[in-house]
Amino acid sequence: MANDQLNTLIALTDWVVAVTYRPATGFCCWVITPELSTLNDGETYATSGAALAAGRSLVQCSTGPQIDFSRCRLSE
Repeated sequence: MANDQLNTLIALTDWVVAVTYRPATGFCCWVITPELSTLNDGETYATSGAALAAGRSLVQCSTGPQIDFSRCRLSE
């Protein structure tokens, strides 16, 4: 069983963006849609910031307009 750790969780209106960390492979992005579907691009990233950017891209592709994450604090 994988030992994933939740690194970042951002809740938006109708959307959730998460970043998990697996020591053996790196960071992954996850998005939960308003319909409660889970999206993942299947990639691993070297940093949580890169994984969060990928999650933001998944939301943008689904909604169109850009979501402002500038007020979110990221920790690595």
